[in-house]
Amino acid sequence: MIIDEYDSAIQDKIREICQELFHSNYITEFVFAANESLKRVNNSYSFVMSHYDAVEELLDHCGWKLRHDERVGVLYLTSDYANAKINLTKIESYFLLALRLIYDEKKTQALTSNEVVVTVRDIIEQLTSLGAVDSITKQDREKALRTLYSKNILSRMTGKWGDMDARLAILPSVVCAISPEKTRAVLELMSVSRTEEEDAEE
Repeated sequence: MIIDEYDSAIQDKIREICQELFHSNYITEFVFAANESLKRVNNSYSFVMSHYDAVEELLDHCGWKLRHDERVGVLYLTSDYANAKINLTKIESYFLLALRLIYDEKKTQALTSNEVVVTVRDIIEQLTSLGAVDSITKQDREKALRTLYSKNILSRMTGKWGDMDARLAILPSVVCAISPEKTRAVLELMSVSRTEEEDAEE
């Protein structure tokens, strides 16, 4: 294997990167730290790009495919095994959908950056306009945001997770997490569901 060609320090780093991918699924080219407004280069991303073949081969032996979306600077994993899929709750899925819609809308206003900055209030307003949920408790809101943070879909910049004015960076990994086709399909399904509910009430 290619990894055998490296010294023990590099081998350990490759294994560490694989664990990072197993945990978060996405590694972005740039990252934000809490309470910082400027992004910085992600060392993990740079390392993978320097040792791509070795990381790819090791992951392949574990049943995973390493993908690289060069357009947005995102590394991520896919697998044909059903139990390897990321399972989100209904609320978490709605938050992911809202983040993708906001990202697409605001990305046109931020052509020089792959990140979009929003507040928690922006997300809730997007969900309200979609009619996705009647109400979201603070606990559910925090859980959904923390879950998506753990998968490297967003990053908290200022405030606490429960604060409506907390500022979040939607990372370009959201593009890989939910495709335009999936986004349209979910929106159409939600539209049909609302129509059926309205017809039932008449």
